[in-house]
Amino acid sequence: MRRASIGFAGRAAVDGSGGARMSRQLIRRSSSVGANAGVPKALAATLGGRGGIVKGLINVNSDAEDPELFLSLAIPGNPKSFVPGQEGLIDFFASGMGRTPEEANTSAVAEAVERYCASYVQPDRTIFASWQELGANALHPSELPLFTKEQHAKSGFPYRPFTEDSRIGWFEAYSLTRRRNVYVPAALTWDSYRPIAPNEDAICFGLMTGSAAGSTLEQAMLGGLLEIIERDSFMIMWYNRLQMPGIDLNGSALLEPFGALMDKRRFRLDLVDTTSDIGVPSVFGLLHTRDGKVSFGGAARSTLEEAAAKTLMEISQLYMGNKAQIYASGLPELQADQIVDYGLRLPYYEQPNAMRELDFACGAPKTRKLAANPIDVKMSNAEQLKQVLDRLAARGLEAICADITTEDARALGLHVVKMIVPGSVQLPRSEHERLVGSRRIFDVPVEMGYRTFPIAPTDLNAAPHPFP
Repeated sequence: MRRASIGFAGRAAVDGSGGARMSRQLIRRSSSVGANAGVPKALAATLGGRGGIVKGLINVNSDAEDPELFLSLAIPGNPKSFVPGQEGLIDFFASGMGRTPEEANTSAVAEAVERYCASYVQPDRTIFASWQELGANALHPSELPLFTKEQHAKSGFPYRPFTEDSRIGWFEAYSLTRRRNVYVPAALTWDSYRPIAPNEDAICFGLMTGSAAGSTLEQAMLGGLLEIIERDSFMIMWYNRLQMPGIDLNGSALLEPFGALMDKRRFRLDLVDTTSDIGVPSVFGLLHTRDGKVSFGGAARSTLEEAAAKTLMEISQLYMGNKAQIYASGLPELQADQIVDYGLRLPYYEQPNAMRELDFACGAPKTRKLAANPIDVKMSNAEQLKQVLDRLAARGLEAICADITTEDARALGLHVVKMIVPGSVQLPRSEHERLVGSRRIFDVPVEMGYRTFPIAPTDLNAAPHPFP
């Protein structure tokens, strides 16, 4: 979810967030500022206990020692409950954070709208064919590196190779790079897509990275691309175990709301500049509590300062919203090969032995400085989008927009998209289904001078990535 001009504050916003996954046990206390306080009119219209796009909204109190931020929880409508044949939601809650309760409410509701649309598969917008039948009107399988030959050769592997003859569902999207319509696999379009036609080949699971909502199409597209860039840069670092430059957190006014996280009596906080060859500033952050717990986050923005502030918002949201899980005792021990879903990643990294697998990321000197008083350069969403598209194009990367807005959301003036950048590195859900077919994993570290030669596939970091 991305911040919108009407006040959306979501996963890519400096003053709002919606990336953390939550469970019912996270609702510790509720302090309401009103069922839809501060939520812009278009978003407020999505709220409805019976069959609404968003079924409910809850304000969650923070603890006294937490950052001075506000957390809200929204419940998306589940297409599975009212449309036959739908796989339904991947996440049953959407969260939002802000510097005011109103910002948090807006963020959570906007995130819920995104989740609703991203899980609402629309068969009438899907065609079933092979690339051979569609030809140049569709992305060629060679443009979409997914799994390796070795993965496909494993017994019981659930996906077939994506070839010119694969019969799959396709969705008509729009290439912002080539400025024309292009068909993309439906499996890349919706978070919860599963084969729905007879004899349809399953080529991959639904990919969650790149979904975004906004009050304008440009804003939603920008948000989705920034998330793709953030995750791509992080996974390149992760698979290669790169030690990228640390960020000096002293002196930047943008970080003042997060002072509680910088209390060295309680926490160790590290931010890392993970900016890749694309050149869009990207940051990964890791918070260690003094009693042995962790939280993490990441972001990409137009400046390093904004990316750092957004990363701290993500860390705060995961920490404040998941304390029941972070501090739970008596949980069964998890092994790396048991991590088959996003929701298992936070519990895995709350284990002392697993936590050490994160240490390499924060091992480099803190050589990156943040501006004490960053210049607030007001760029429109359209201007920022063009800047991102230019940087992707300079690296030979295409940007594609799949407009997945449902009719009920569109009627309210909302826009939800799934952005696709073929060749970018994706976050896998399951450690048994890592998407390691992209050459960027191997080539970018060499091009940027972090490695002298590409890493061998057998040497890729075997630890599960931490993002929940």
